Amino acid sequence: MAKATPINYRAMSISASGKLISTFQEDLDNRIINGYLCSWGTVNDYGEKVIKGAFSKSIQERGPASNSNYKITFLWQHKTDDPLAVFAELIEDDYGLRFKTLPLDDVPNADRCIKQIRSGTLNQFSYGFDYVWDKVEWDSNDDSLVLKEVELWEGSVVTIGADTGTMALRAAGNIDDAWIELNDEIEGFIKSIPRKHQLELRELFTRHKSLSKIEPLQQRQTALDQDEPAGAVDYVSLLLDQKIF
Repeated sequence: MAKATPINYRAMSISASGKLISTFQEDLDNRIINGYLCSWGTVNDYGEKVIKGAFSKSIQERGPASNSNYKITFLWQHKTDDPLAVFAELIEDDYGLRFKTLPLDDVPNADRCIKQIRSGTLNQFSYGFDYVWDKVEWDSNDDSLVLKEVELWEGSVVTIGADTGTMALRAAGNIDDAWIELNDEIEGFIKSIPRKHQLELRELFTRHKSLSKIEPLQQRQTALDQDEPAGAVDYVSLLLDQKIF
């Protein structure tokens, strides 16, 4: 059965605050989408704030100007089997992560995307990423997690962004239900403790997944076949052993 690692999703409105680049009519006519995937310094519903520069390494390694075999891709609703285009631009400006796509491919949901952005039915973009835990800090001033670097994998047009407290998974093949349940339990448990301790606990779970031989980049390129999922995490033992409280 194919397995997948968690990817986190964050969304924002195309027209939020009036500062965002709305989709230009001329570009829409040419099947090109403009917008922002992220804004800097604002605490989101997950208690996080992203700092300018957080995406720079990913853009250098997998962005439009890179030589990577896998370039950060523009997707329909976070579906890896439904790509619409690659990005022509991914730029960290003073407001946030601005993007521009190449002309969308001649595929059904590309036509739908253009039509529904034009009508306003779709008005949000979202990005899929992984944490880089040694680049995350806790800010006691506003009780937030400061994301100084993340691994950016894709950007999507979406109807509704990810709900607070949820964690989505994706894979090249079928996703095992046990992994979904396990990650839902982990995320719910982490959200139940004070934010200043969440970073430490997330790092522990990340190490646990690493020891289970779940490799994020490898999973995005080729889903690993395993007979059965790893056992459940003993949260109480982890907390007591690591003396988080």
